[in-house]
Amino acid sequence: MKKRKLVASLLTGFLIFTAMPVNGSAATLDEIKSQQQSKEKEMADLDYQINRTLVEVNDKNEELTALQGKITDLESTIKQTGEEITEQKQVVEERVEQAKNRLKSIQTTEVNQNTVLALMESESLTDFFNRAYVLMTLQSAGNEQVDVAKEEADKLLALEEKQKADKTALEKETTAAAQQKEALDKQVAGLQKTMDENQALLNELDKQRATEEKRIADAKAAAEKAAQEKAAAEKAKQEKVVAQQVSKKEKQQAEPAKQETKVAAKEEKETTSSSTPAKKEKPQATEKAKEETDKKESSSSAKTIVVSATGYSTKEAGLSTHTATGIDLTKNPRVIAVDPSVIPLGSKVEIPGYGVAIAGDTGGAIKGNRIDVHFPTVQQAMNWGRKTVTIKILN
Repeated sequence: MKKRKLVASLLTGFLIFTAMPVNGSAATLDEIKSQQQSKEKEMADLDYQINRTLVEVNDKNEELTALQGKITDLESTIKQTGEEITEQKQVVEERVEQAKNRLKSIQTTEVNQNTVLALMESESLTDFFNRAYVLMTLQSAGNEQVDVAKEEADKLLALEEKQKADKTALEKETTAAAQQKEALDKQVAGLQKTMDENQALLNELDKQRATEEKRIADAKAAAEKAAQEKAAAEKAKQEKVVAQQVSKKEKQQAEPAKQETKVAAKEEKETTSSSTPAKKEKPQATEKAKEETDKKESSSSAKTIVVSATGYSTKEAGLSTHTATGIDLTKNPRVIAVDPSVIPLGSKVEIPGYGVAIAGDTGGAIKGNRIDVHFPTVQQAMNWGRKTVTIKILN
């Protein structure tokens, strides 16, 4: 009884002594966890901003595509206007030349040289009015030729002004769209840089946490092992003392029957025999073969979008080997998780630096222009990290 109390006291004291540094390290672990939580929240906010900006980038890309169509139409209009201007210049030149010739004809006619004489030489009143009508008609025709030439010249000027206005509008829209696209690209790049820096810090915190948890676990295991060894040693020591005392007492009590004891011991020795064959087990080895194929496809008509792509692996703790659509990632590792409202499930998607993958998984955090790219190993996923890429939806 005293022996048990002694062992219990020693064990309790040893555990109290060894627990002190472990608890001191726990404070450091709590600090690391707090930093991790803070950094994860900050990254979640950045992730939201990146996703929102990517939506704006894709909207702007669609706007630029529509603007490109408008630019093409406007360039066609400008070209057509240029052709009309060339034709109109020729018309104006012809009209002006006709007007000049008509005026020369009127100026050189004998009737025009002496209009009064021509009228006075009329043989009758009817002849007078006929001559007067001819003179008025000639003069009116000359004026009409000049008016037509002026109208054609005005039309030419209007065409030239329209062409100039169209070119100015085209340059203005193109410049504005390019500036907006450049600003959005810079914004995405800045956010991605901040996200990468935070990811690096978070990775470092993960390493620190793992190191600290291992150190605490090792210290705890060492303390428990030392306590067990010390308790076992103390127990063996006490048992040895008790055994010695019992042996001494039994020896004193057995002295009168020494001869009988020797005889009994001899008989017992002769009748005692034991042998147990040992069984051996042979280890068995199994081999597994694994084959992976990689297929890449491309299409000039494929839809392209800008997304934020994060690497992950089914080898990570807590992750399933099967996707939401039932794909076994151990057999078909080239799979990405998507938002079905952006990328339909079952689509083939081409990813720069990765290849062609199947959109075969979803996730609670996969919203909007964001995807998760699966890798066979955790190291490959960590090497990929998080990137902003332009992907192609092949079908």
